[in-house]
Amino acid sequence: MNVLLVVLIQEFIASFRLAVALVCVGVSLILGGQWLGFVPNAELVEAKGRQALCESIAINASGHLRHKQWVDLKTMMRTQVERNDQLLSIGLRSDMGTLRLDTGHHAEMWPKSDDEATRVLAIRVPITLNRRPWGDVEFCFRQSATSAFSPLSENSVYRLVAFFALAGLGSYTLFVARIMGVFSRTQVVPDRVRQALDTLAEGLLVLDEEGRIILANRAFATTVGMDNEELTFKTAADLAWSFPSTDRTDPVYPWVGAIAGGELQSDCILHYRLPDGRNRIFSVNAAPLGGDEKSRGALATFRDVTHVEEHREELEKMLGLLRNSRDEIEKKNGELEILATQDALTGCLNRRAFFERFETLWADAKANKTTLSCIMIDNDHFKNVNDTYGHHIGDEVLRRVSALIRKRHQHHGLVCRYGGEEFCVVLPNLSLREAINEAEQTREAISQIVFDDPAELTLTASLGVSELRFNPSDTQELINQADCCLYVAKREGRNRVICYNNTMQQESEEAAKPLERVKAKQLNVSYQAVTGLMSALSYRDAKTAEHGRRVADLCSRVADQILDPAHTYLIEVAALLHEIGKIGVPDSLLLKSDKWSASDLQILDRHNHNGLEIIAGAFNCKELTALIRAYYQYQRRGMEADAELAKDPHLDERIRWSAKLLVIADNYDSMVSGTGSLRDKSHAEAMAYLRRDTGNKYDAAVVAHFIDAMENRVPTLAAGAFSIGKQAAIQIGMDVERLTMAITKQDLGELKLYVDSLATTADQIGVDSIAFAARQIDMNTEEDERLLIDIHTLLDIARNAQTEFLRESLELKSQLTAET
Repeated sequence: MNVLLVVLIQEFIASFRLAVALVCVGVSLILGGQWLGFVPNAELVEAKGRQALCESIAINASGHLRHKQWVDLKTMMRTQVERNDQLLSIGLRSDMGTLRLDTGHHAEMWPKSDDEATRVLAIRVPITLNRRPWGDVEFCFRQSATSAFSPLSENSVYRLVAFFALAGLGSYTLFVARIMGVFSRTQVVPDRVRQALDTLAEGLLVLDEEGRIILANRAFATTVGMDNEELTFKTAADLAWSFPSTDRTDPVYPWVGAIAGGELQSDCILHYRLPDGRNRIFSVNAAPLGGDEKSRGALATFRDVTHVEEHREELEKMLGLLRNSRDEIEKKNGELEILATQDALTGCLNRRAFFERFETLWADAKANKTTLSCIMIDNDHFKNVNDTYGHHIGDEVLRRVSALIRKRHQHHGLVCRYGGEEFCVVLPNLSLREAINEAEQTREAISQIVFDDPAELTLTASLGVSELRFNPSDTQELINQADCCLYVAKREGRNRVICYNNTMQQESEEAAKPLERVKAKQLNVSYQAVTGLMSALSYRDAKTAEHGRRVADLCSRVADQILDPAHTYLIEVAALLHEIGKIGVPDSLLLKSDKWSASDLQILDRHNHNGLEIIAGAFNCKELTALIRAYYQYQRRGMEADAELAKDPHLDERIRWSAKLLVIADNYDSMVSGTGSLRDKSHAEAMAYLRRDTGNKYDAAVVAHFIDAMENRVPTLAAGAFSIGKQAAIQIGMDVERLTMAITKQDLGELKLYVDSLATTADQIGVDSIAFAARQIDMNTEEDERLLIDIHTLLDIARNAQTEFLRESLELKSQLTAET
């Protein structure tokens, strides 16, 4: 009996709470309707009626006054007072304040002050006679009885709300209590609801507050291999669940969290072991049941994601393999990039890598106010060594000297083959005195180098030293200062170390005027800016950037024998940036494997103009801009442009010679590397083509120098061959990196683009296995796993090809740098 009473009380409380909620909703709707104007305001209607009555009487009074009908006017006023029980009196007062007519004791009722205004509701309406103010018609209406609750009791809306609240609480409580029953645990879900839940494809459990199963639908029972009767009243946590992570020592099931915390638990992964030993994987969502603070149970849904999870694990494994392939290729790219920074003959840094790192050391020294020294080293009488013993002995001299310099300085500084037989050493955190000592020890070590054959050959070197204390404006000026010292050392007898001083610049310039050595080396081209532009171009079109690097190597190789180091550096920069205008060409054209249309060619032709503007704006170097402009003219018109360009005062002989060389190197690389219209030619065929067009498209003297440098300098030619293989491997690595980035972003459009790009690259460099594997990939397949397997196969082949390139490159480099 007591239990039943408690249940009834709980049911009544629940019904009353629901009734309060319903009443609150109804009151809100009533007040909302009143605020929107849907509920009429009785007080406002009454006030408007009084105002209309007063206006009407005032108009009548004005007409009677005009005809001086005083008797009729008074009769009309008395009639109005008698017929309207709210109207107590009417008075007609002139503008002089005289009460001319009144009814109903108006004189006593009209309030004389603000304190008396609360007794009656006084209204005054002015009237006119012959368009001039005459006076006022005064009205006294009955004032409503006032009390503390008058605003509430007299307001119709408030009365309606109060009635609805009181009546609604009683009626709603009875209504809700009538339709709500006290359900037992077995009555919590009616049979019709059970039947509806059995139609769901997902498993579903209804649990009580202790986590016991009240209902399990057919899908859940079938999946776990148990009958509904077996599951009912069984604790859900006692089933054969397991968590995917084995390191969890205190597992919390989703429905437990929903019951205890009263919060929704979603997308929780649980494993279930079937009686036959197989595992099923479920994605579980659990929501608490009950409206009060204490949850009465939980509703849990179970979506079988076994196939999805197994597929995801397979995809994760494949992505892991792809990431490993990408990391290995990136590592090999790094190794090849290291090789790309070295001079093939001497193992020293080439100028591009040297200036890039020199700029970093320069910025650090300036920021931290530390020292930075520069040593220029030149082998004395090196031309005589070449003339007397041959180029192979000259190359051996360079290898032996460079090996000594690298051994002494490369671990704490930069060592660069600056040009021909010149070397440049940059030493951070070394004072001028310490740099002079290092230079002196290097000079003595060079003089102690001996050769077995020829045994009579001895070496000496001249060295120049400078440091930041002499306030150079940039890296090139610091090198120029050291080079001034080097020239003075040559002039004073060679085989000595000379330190820079402030008077040396003018003396060196005057002594070197016939050669204009110093002036030529003061070209204002920041290699840091060159590096930045090349990085941007590599990101946009790696093939064009690699083509520029190969052309720069060719130009540097030929110019080293003809031009001074400064102009060699200038043509090297021009070669790197001669197609920088392609940075503005869309990807759809740069990576297009089909034949270009006429509109495509028009867009590509504009890149020359864009490139010239970029170079002119980035460097403000007249010589570089003039060289690029001359190159474009020679490339378009051949030797027909020579006579016109010779008249240009901004183009001296060296600039025009450099532009002609750049055209030859550009066309040669396009022929042998398969990037131009005359692609797929061998070295011999390319040379024959250059000879055939000599005098028409190419300058005969420049072609002769180019062919001599390419065919007669065997070690350097081998280094060039090594460079081409190396750049091909780097290009493959770049395409693979872009490919893996597209996989990570799940961008099928980019993925197809870079697969096609890798196939094109492989075709150009003759790696058929990569090209075949790339074209076997079906981008339209709906099987993600199949797609990832094909891409993984492609990456394996690319990685193996890169490894082979790297092995051959290292072997060739070892042969070129081995000491005899």
